[in-house]
Amino acid sequence: MAQRVEIAGGGIGGLAAGLAFARRGWRVRVHEQDADLRILGAGIYIWENGLRVLETLGVYDRAIAGAIRLTRRERRNADGTLFGLETMTGPGRLYVPLRRTLLEALRDGLVAAGGEIVFDSRPTGADPAGRLHFADGSSAEADLVIGADGINSAVRDSLGLLKSRRPVHQHAYRVMIPRLPEELTTERGTAICEHWAGARRLLYAPCTREHAYVQLTTLRGDDWGNPFDRGFWSRLLPEAAWIVERIPEDGKSDWLELVRVHAWSKGRVALVGDAAAAQPPFLGQGGGMAMCTALALAHHVEATGDVARGLAAWEAGERRFTEWVQTVSWTYGELARAPAGLRTAAFRIIAGSEWIKRKTLRAAVARPPTGAMAPA
Repeated sequence: MAQRVEIAGGGIGGLAAGLAFARRGWRVRVHEQDADLRILGAGIYIWENGLRVLETLGVYDRAIAGAIRLTRRERRNADGTLFGLETMTGPGRLYVPLRRTLLEALRDGLVAAGGEIVFDSRPTGADPAGRLHFADGSSAEADLVIGADGINSAVRDSLGLLKSRRPVHQHAYRVMIPRLPEELTTERGTAICEHWAGARRLLYAPCTREHAYVQLTTLRGDDWGNPFDRGFWSRLLPEAAWIVERIPEDGKSDWLELVRVHAWSKGRVALVGDAAAAQPPFLGQGGGMAMCTALALAHHVEATGDVARGLAAWEAGERRFTEWVQTVSWTYGELARAPAGLRTAAFRIIAGSEWIKRKTLRAAVARPPTGAMAPA
């Protein structure tokens, strides 16, 4: 009889893990506490590493349907002056598809592979023997349990695996905005751009011909920049007023954190995604790394033929690199605390150094995801 995996959490990491195991013949059941997929109205960065996972899982075309490949990244001061420019060509692809499109692609792929998704099913914890517990008092036994239930993971906390939740002391406000047809004909309308005003940042990232992703970040204690005030941001960034005027007031707000755990697994229970390795969004690697570690988990368990040995090989092979990515993302975010002149100088050095760019893009380009197919 096929082995069974029970997964807590129907987000990117949980669905990717479910699909990876389903394609290896496992019986898969994903438990999502909400009534439907947790689709937030935003885009999500998927770099080369995440795209390779999607190709391996057979959902690449569906996941990036309608998304625009991005090849240019700008950084501008409040007056619109360009102080940083990077071109992203060659093997390192980047798309920012709609989160809805990505999640639906993973969901449909999982179901087509024979997996099951149970909604309104709230996991409350797990035990190392391989049992997932639920709010209604029931439980489910499996050969492997995966906690992919986010930064507030009940599975992780029930096993005592949390080591730290480090505040980044920054707030992110994330939304989608409609795009105007004329934006498609200009460099500024087709490039990622970070608009900086002191420590405050507005990120604009084209997703599709119709939508763009916008993220506003501010430091803790910034009562002017948070919560979102359209008039304030328009005055702060007059050259980006064409973006600010379209920002709705129902975006998703988060205080950013960095999560570290004592171990990625305990007994027959593993942690994937934000439950084990939440990171601030400054590298755009949260979703990509969740998918990479999910695929690697299935690969190692299959390669060793044993859950315990597979979990040990998985953590030994993936954890150090994943935590390095977390650290780089946190460091990038810390530049918001630097004086404007120092931050601008740092960004110019980054943009002008091929060595630094290779290092910072290592997760996206230089290190193929474990278990991924070779590029076509």
